[in-house]
Order: sequence, then structure tokens, then C-alpha cells
Amino acid sequence: MRRVLLFVVSLACLGTLLGRVGYAHSHEAFHRSSNGASREMPGGEMLGPGDLHRIYLEVNRASFSSKLPDVPVSWGDLTKDDAYGITHFDNNVPTSMEVDRQTVHTESFARDVIRHESCHIATIREAKRLHEDQHGSTFAACMATIQDSESAD
Repeated sequence: MRRVLLFVVSLACLGTLLGRVGYAHSHEAFHRSSNGASREMPGGEMLGPGDLHRIYLEVNRASFSSKLPDVPVSWGDLTKDDAYGITHFDNNVPTSMEVDRQTVHTESFARDVIRHESCHIATIREAKRLHEDQHGSTFAACMATIQDSESAD
């Protein structure tokens, strides 16, 4: 039963992310500044590296009571990693987070990616202690908690 529940939660998370990508591609403009560091958002506002960090701090405060460590968040080219976001760790301590500049086109999608990566930060020690996959039940429970808290707002 536990495996079935884990599978269902994982599919729901994947469906949410894939749905956001489709929305981003069909409804939002994507423009790069000359250095590729910013994104034009609806209304012409630019989303830059400082905004990614601001979003991380908001997610940390709202979903983790500001208990996650402060890490730099930047745009990166994650095409070769086939990922929307990656958190880099050194001995289970997060050192930085990257958000893919090629696929993440909206602030809403950036927020979803940062929530996902924040759950990796929140669960890495426990998942390793339990010898779980990085997207195992500990991670899935974290994502479900975030989804529940977002629904309550």
C-alpha cells in the first residue's frame, strides 16, 4: 500500500510540473536580456537572479518556517541534466541551487521548481539515513505538505 501511495504522489508531482511547462510554453513570452540572466514576465517585468533568491526566501519562510539554510539561487543551463532545477550539495549541505534558463519561463514555474528543490534540501539527510531514492517517500511527503499548505491559502 505504501508503494502505491508513493507512486500516486510522485505521479501527481510530475503531472503538476509537466502541466506548468505546457502552460509556460503556450501562454508566456520568453525573452533573454543580452547576457541571458533575466526573464521577461507578464507585464514586461524582468525576473533576474535576485528574484530567484527572493522566491527561495519566500518558499523557505512560508513552507519551512525559515529553517532551511540560505543558499544562492541562479539561472543555469541544465539541458544536459534534463532538469528544471538542481541543488548542489557538499556532504549533504546545500551549497547552491540552479534553475534552468531554457525551460523555466514564468515566475510561477520558477516557484514550483524552487519548492521542489527546497524539499530536496529539507529531506536529504533523512532520505539518505533511510537509504531512500532522492524522490522517495520522505521527499514525496515534503511535496505533499507544500501542496496542502498552498491549497489552504
